[in-house]
Amino acid sequence: MNTPAVRLHLQPQSTLLELVDGRTVTLAVGPRGLAESALRHDPPTPGELERAIDLVEDALTGWRQLGTDSDRLVTAHPALLTLPGLGAPGAGLDLDAVEALFQRLASRALGTPIDATELPHGRDVAAALVILRECMHHLGFGHVGAAEAPPELRDTAR
Repeated sequence: MNTPAVRLHLQPQSTLLELVDGRTVTLAVGPRGLAESALRHDPPTPGELERAIDLVEDALTGWRQLGTDSDRLVTAHPALLTLPGLGAPGAGLDLDAVEALFQRLASRALGTPIDATELPHGRDVAAALVILRECMHHLGFGHVGAAEAPPELRDTAR
């Protein structure tokens, strides 16, 4: 894939999208804040998942049209890189695969045992996955790939 990608930086209390043309978009939701405010259990309850989705969708309000030609995201966030299929630089998932991971999270929330090899445990992983899924759905991204974090963001990625 030669199309430039939008960089997704998950920071504790916000999400930064670095667009191909150099513009940045900051969403007022990050994995730590989402875990603290909505995803209080591991696994989250179905109600907590719904609340988390609502919070991310609220943060996306006003950003539905980014004006970018890219349908690809890249990320180096540690919680996202634990997801099956996204664990190495150059690896990637399409929207359907991200949705399948989210469905595993939803199944786990309903009490279905889901092995950690199918979806890692942890509120941080759940929060990062919800943010990724909602960004892909609402902002029109069809693929997410793994990338190495730039030096200035390596310390803030967690």
